[in-house]
Amino acid sequence: MNKDSNGAEVIGYCCLRFPVTNLKISVDFYCDGLGYELISADYSFGEAHIALKNRNGPSIFLMETKPDDVTQLKFVFPRSFFVTSSTGHVTMVELLTNDLLALHERLKQAGARIDQEPVFTNKFGYFTFYDPDGHYIRAVEENVG
Repeated sequence: MNKDSNGAEVIGYCCLRFPVTNLKISVDFYCDGLGYELISADYSFGEAHIALKNRNGPSIFLMETKPDDVTQLKFVFPRSFFVTSSTGHVTMVELLTNDLLALHERLKQAGARIDQEPVFTNKFGYFTFYDPDGHYIRAVEENVG
């Protein structure tokens, strides 16, 4: 540690916050499509709290936001809130799954826009998709090879 450091450091994640245009549609997508659990929702306030059923990782707050109130990066993805770097990498959320192909099928049935179909290497598999508001997400299954 640097001798000038005051000892402060990031020690974990509190939560993620996603702007969404329709709270009910997003809650349904994350709970029915991805298997999250609804912790609480205040539809009049425009916010829902969801988490993985096993409580592994940070929870997500879905915040209903008027489309005009969100700066969309139209030069990257038509409805994405993330930036592509000069190396071509995209900032995204990565979700770990225990059954990549089953999740892929469930998301297709839920109407998710699949960006990249499942790809498998000797150590993992993955595919990418968009949630109803264009958030770019990668699903990963480890040790599939």
